[in-house]
Amino acid sequence: MWGAGFATGIGVGFGLGLVVGSLTQKQKPWSELTEREKRTRKIAIGAGSVLLAAGIAVLIWLLLSR
Repeated sequence: MWGAGFATGIGVGFGLGLVVGSLTQKQKPWSELTEREKRTRKIAIGAGSVLLAAGIAVLIWLLLSR
């Protein structure tokens, strides 16, 4: 049953990524970003990495606790 939710999550995430990516402006190269923009991107990447790791940990925990 979890496989259906996993597949749905991948589809929804992919669809949202396409929509958000098409609505935003063209990204500037890293060298052209201001210090504030660089800091914001670093925080976003870090938060995304932490959430991904937490999601994987929860998935493994749920699979092993069956």
